[in-house]
Amino acid sequence: MKAFHFNLEAVRTLRQRQEQTAMEQYAQALALRQQAVNRLEAVSQELSEGWQELRNRLAKGCAASEAAQIQDYHRSVVRRRDECALALGAAERRVNAGLQAMLAARQQRELVDKYFEKQKARHQRQEGRNEQKLLDDLAGRRVSSILAWTPTEMPT
Repeated sequence: MKAFHFNLEAVRTLRQRQEQTAMEQYAQALALRQQAVNRLEAVSQELSEGWQELRNRLAKGCAASEAAQIQDYHRSVVRRRDECALALGAAERRVNAGLQAMLAARQQRELVDKYFEKQKARHQRQEGRNEQKLLDDLAGRRVSSILAWTPTEMPT
């Protein structure tokens, strides 16, 4: 029986590596997006708390210089929030690109795997035919040797 040999094994290995790399990059992009979401939530929470503090101080009565200082601080927090939102948008785009790359790599690997399965099935069918042919030949030889046998002595 002849061993199965896939003539595109190197391509199959390459496609598997490419898919694995794409999955790792996608996972990394997801992690970076989650970090961007967390930063945005933290800055938004800081901004919300800052506005609450400003309202409380204004309700109690505070100096105009203190209110201006708090206002400046809030503007800087708003800028940070806007930067975080931009970073989140970029992270979302990287996630989408990573997903597309992963799906394309998976599709390429599946094409090679499908060809592998077809070639292996073809090999198994051919080996089955060869084995059946061998069995048929052996059976034919046995029948012809039985038919060719002539006893030299007759039993009495």
